[in-house]
Amino acid sequence: MEQLEGKVAVVTGGGSGIGQGIVGACVEAGMPVVIADIDLDGAERVASAARESGVDALAVQVDVSDRTAMEVLAERAYEEFGEVNLLCCNAGVIVETSIVDSTDADWEWLFRVNVMGAVHGAQAFVPRMREQAGEAHIVNTSSMAGLTVPPVNVAVYAASKHAVVALTDRLRHEVAADGIGVSVLCPGGVASRLFEGHRHAPADLADKITPALRTEGRGRMSPALVGKRVLDAMRA
Repeated sequence: MEQLEGKVAVVTGGGSGIGQGIVGACVEAGMPVVIADIDLDGAERVASAARESGVDALAVQVDVSDRTAMEVLAERAYEEFGEVNLLCCNAGVIVETSIVDSTDADWEWLFRVNVMGAVHGAQAFVPRMREQAGEAHIVNTSSMAGLTVPPVNVAVYAASKHAVVALTDRLRHEVAADGIGVSVLCPGGVASRLFEGHRHAPADLADKITPALRTEGRGRMSPALVGKRVLDAMRA
């Protein structure tokens, strides 16, 4: 997808962090953008900045773990812009725990958001992308933790991100004949708000995002640089 100006993007988790970085890159490329986030205030703030830059933007509150909510997101995006050329399933959460000490709630929350968020994105958008005239591409955000075994207690997160890599590779094969591109984003350390996910965590999991994890943003790649690299890869 070499020409991005005027193409429409939808970014989940777009109200902060990597998602905001992707939105910023889309705005610089002249792409109308739908910013989806469970934090509506954050999504509205990012959308407002996009509009000030002269780009059409829509903020939508979405819980990606809810398939119906993702269907509503797709409906709103297509009603507003007619088609979606780039879908970035980026929303993600993390907890710090070992496998032995983890709870079913840990696994359920991270897999609902990190894995099912990408699944729900495909289920909601691919049927519509197949019908549209314009080209389409999906980017699912995994992590370097989806390719390696991290040396810290983020086993549940790593397992969910390995799953994202696998499902993205399978999705790429499933939609290739439709002309829909699919990529997986596996960034290393990024100075994002991932470690502030306790804001939206179930009450019994909030304390598993420790102060040590929350302050690991120092010396990490900026979300803006990640966003730029995503679009550079799209153009390649």
